[in-house]
Amino acid sequence: MFDWSNLERAKIIEGLYSLAPRITDKTISAYEFHKTVTNYLKRTYPVKTSISWDEKIKSHITFVGGAYYSDYDEEDKKCIEITFVYHPIHDDFKITKKRFKGICGTIADTLLHEIIHMRQYRRRGFKSLPNYASTAASTKLREEQAYLGCTDEIDAYGFNIACELLEKYKSDQRLVIKHLDLDLSKCRKNGGSWKMYLKAFGHDHNHEIIKRVKKKVIRYLPRAIEGKPFKSRDWICH
Repeated sequence: MFDWSNLERAKIIEGLYSLAPRITDKTISAYEFHKTVTNYLKRTYPVKTSISWDEKIKSHITFVGGAYYSDYDEEDKKCIEITFVYHPIHDDFKITKKRFKGICGTIADTLLHEIIHMRQYRRRGFKSLPNYASTAASTKLREEQAYLGCTDEIDAYGFNIACELLEKYKSDQRLVIKHLDLDLSKCRKNGGSWKMYLKAFGHDHNHEIIKRVKKKVIRYLPRAIEGKPFKSRDWICH
């Protein structure tokens, strides 16, 4: 039995970052980087990992994504997958300690995001919720809004955003709340999950989805300070 409730964001990052002497500030292959990180993940957590390639990924950078499979969970199989995407041509991989620390944070956030989905599905007997009914003009934007506007995603990203902004503002909740009201439409810097939501919904702070996400982020702030999305072990001790 694995108790997912024991996972804390800071400890997940600390454990992953212990790999730094083996893979940072030196030239290694993407495969070697991938093997080192994923072997650690599979030794430490009951998760699956996968690798793929995409030319849109910048060289020397890996994209980290995740998935939760409710059908596997219902059958008591490994149900969380962490995916790593690399550039198909640039095999040589050189990463600084600072960038690797950022990747460790992304992996931690991805794990916690999928654990939130796990709890959602288990609580309601593995039933799915409908996506948001977007009326955006383009197919691509409708699909993005449908996904991000789903109640489950608002919940999971709400915790991720709370963690990201608390890290940015050194755990000052007041500054986090102020940040949520900022106009970031002209900000070109990568703003993480919150900027992703704002962009998808036209930076409209009066949009129903943006309002719901803000409320969820604020509600999650105390939990994000602890690095755990839930107080109890209910539904996630498995």
